[in-house]
Amino acid sequence: MNKTFKTIVLSGAAALMFASCEKDKTSNALASDEHYKNILTQYVDGTVLPTYKALAEAALEMRTANAALRNNPTDAAMQAASDAWMKARVEWEKSEAFLFGPVGEDGFDIDGHIDSWPLELQQIQASIAGGESATGAVMWREYDSEVIGFHVTEYLLYRDGQARSAADLTPAELNYLTAATDALVWDCVLAYVAWAGEDNVSAAMKTVFRENADVAAELDNKAAFKNFAAALKNATGKYAGNFVAAISEISDGAADIAGEVGATKIESPFTSGRVEDVESWYSWHSLDDYQNNILSIRNAYFGGVGLTAPAGNSLSAFVAAKNAALDTNIKAQIADCLAKIAAIGAGGKSFYEVVRDHDREEAVSAAVDACAELERMFKQVSSNVIE
Repeated sequence: MNKTFKTIVLSGAAALMFASCEKDKTSNALASDEHYKNILTQYVDGTVLPTYKALAEAALEMRTANAALRNNPTDAAMQAASDAWMKARVEWEKSEAFLFGPVGEDGFDIDGHIDSWPLELQQIQASIAGGESATGAVMWREYDSEVIGFHVTEYLLYRDGQARSAADLTPAELNYLTAATDALVWDCVLAYVAWAGEDNVSAAMKTVFRENADVAAELDNKAAFKNFAAALKNATGKYAGNFVAAISEISDGAADIAGEVGATKIESPFTSGRVEDVESWYSWHSLDDYQNNILSIRNAYFGGVGLTAPAGNSLSAFVAAKNAALDTNIKAQIADCLAKIAAIGAGGKSFYEVVRDHDREEAVSAAVDACAELERMFKQVSSNVIE
């Protein structure tokens, strides 16, 4: 080896070593606890808290509309009540990429309490026929999840995708509706207060939270879920300083709901042909629910509600710096999922009708596959990118 060539080789090797060291320093900086904390702060403040605040406020609007319907059951009041249900429903579905912490099974299982389906419809109908007079407090404390929550209020407000005629509602149905709505309101407010911290919500929201002593006691008895936003951002409490575990909640939550939309919400009822297993089938809102679930993933990944591009401290920006191709693919896959779920209902057909008629199998399969691929990508983020 001549000297000139040797010098060039050694210089090249030194450059490669320097570049490698710089890459390692960049990688380490990207994966530092401080960087993770910034991403978690963006995620919580930009996505989680605004979503739960909007949900709690929409639930209160629903309570007001249903009380007005009970006091004056006109078709106009019925339309207003069904519109209020729809507004609250949208906000809930946009929260499903973060069904952990206070809303999860290890917390207060708010998800299970307000969004279980199919309903125990015979039990509900028997209660109403018997002149059901239980209060919202009794329903919240004692009733099974299959007879309360979003879907029983939906059942009472909708038929075949339209608001019911007010003349069809019996006094007992109106009583059940308003009581079940109270129970729903407390769950939505509990989710917001537990995440935000009671000292960080409005006085009006505190009043609603404290109006049911059982709800307040539930949070008091599980202090680890008080101000869960701070615990996640700072990796305290259950995370015990483990920022990797904390930030993995974002990608794991996204993977979970992507898988649920494809396998549980779309594929399962289509395969079985059981229309009663279709979520939100009284309002024919199912495909909108599923798209809102995917939007919840985008909001979580982009670090903000309704963003069309990722925030600077988003999980997306972090993934892009570590694996640009994966980030590009995830963003494209989110768009693909939205498009393919929408395609199931092309021409205005509801998912209830698709399942009933066992129609559009190709479109259903495409949507299921798209969701499965999105789930796989987010699992890759958790296993290979976050470290």
